[in-house]
Amino acid sequence: MKISKRMIILALLILGISINANAQEQKATLDFKNSAVAEKLIRTYTEALQKGDVTTMNAQLDEKAMIYGLGGGLDSLNITQHKAYYTSSTNEFTHSISGDLYLPVKVENNWNEGEWLLSWGTNTVTNKKTAKEIIIPYHTASMVANGKIVFIRYYYDMLNIATSQGLTLTPAKE
Repeated sequence: MKISKRMIILALLILGISINANAQEQKATLDFKNSAVAEKLIRTYTEALQKGDVTTMNAQLDEKAMIYGLGGGLDSLNITQHKAYYTSSTNEFTHSISGDLYLPVKVENNWNEGEWLLSWGTNTVTNKKTAKEIIIPYHTASMVANGKIVFIRYYYDMLNIATSQGLTLTPAKE
């Protein structure tokens, strides 16, 4: 019994050392060379959305950019699909962003290595025909490389949108 306890303690100690060593290699910083470029890209993208200018939104994207989370789906969109999504949205709705906050972060030695711009805010979406408003708190995580957005992940409450449009949830039968 003493041998197995010692082996377990030794294994945990080695595991702890390796986890600690890996954690020390990872680095994240808020102050990096291209942080202003990253913030300007996302601000331009957001301002263009509010103007309904989908062409300018797409101009901020790399030609191979991938966009996730729009429409509540897990599938990715390429820039052509992104343009179609927002063309439809801006034809039907006006978008007004408020309370927006931008945070540039550079990550090194981790699975999400790169230069990122994190953004939070509230998108008040107004139906152009009915003037009905939907308030959508949101968060985006955008990776920037070579002066373009190469990846955007949207996070927002789809249930909030659905219920504001009159949809209801029916509890599951037990």
